[in-house]
Amino acid sequence: MEGDADFEEVKNGLGSLVVLDVRNRDEVEKEGQIPGSHCVPFNELEEALQLDTDSFKARYGFELKGRIVTHCMKGGRARKAGTMLQGKGYDARVYAGSFTDWKEKGGKIEPGKPHVPDS
Repeated sequence: MEGDADFEEVKNGLGSLVVLDVRNRDEVEKEGQIPGSHCVPFNELEEALQLDTDSFKARYGFELKGRIVTHCMKGGRARKAGTMLQGKGYDARVYAGSFTDWKEKGGKIEPGKPHVPDS
């Protein structure tokens, strides 16, 4: 398994990485989000990974492909999500410092607007 992603890698990779935010939607709405990141709450991830590509995109508003970096608030859920994604064959790494590190290092934060799937 490759090492963890750090602030500079995530910052420099915005636009080419899939930054997967596994915090709950209310956390994202309250705290904001890394620009271009996508929210799939950790408690939904296992079920989400069972979906086919089109169903996943319809539900979450993006495609889960390419190099993925997971993050949460402090790193615990991101680590579990990264392990889960790797187990399913995805090219996934973990931003261990997660959103807390992003904020501390002055990373840009967008207003939190997590995609809410249609019921």
